[in-house]
Amino acid sequence: MEAKIKLTKTMLNKSIIDANKSVQQFLTEELLCKYDELDAGDKMPVPSVYEDDTPTTVTFYKAKGRGDKRISIKNLRKFAQEGDTVKLRSEHVMIEDCIFDIRVVVYKEEAA
Repeated sequence: MEAKIKLTKTMLNKSIIDANKSVQQFLTEELLCKYDELDAGDKMPVPSVYEDDTPTTVTFYKAKGRGDKRISIKNLRKFAQEGDTVKLRSEHVMIEDCIFDIRVVVYKEEAA
């Protein structure tokens, strides 16, 4: 199971990404947690790596206040541009003594 997010300028500039259905399903099926189990303001950081094995952190969280379901990917602007698609894939990667649980893949989707 993979999560896919089509990036907008706002997502990249503010580092705030609403958790679409694929992200919510990914959290439930791959990480065995549900957004409904998080309280507003709760964060769940997950050690992750980009496609080139650069370490990052994918954080699943509920915003303070209304409790909107969101996701944040550290340093995403260094790897992606507006219009790119980000794919999250469950993959256990060991680099030196660290274990990472998510592979973050950034790519351009071909126009249909």
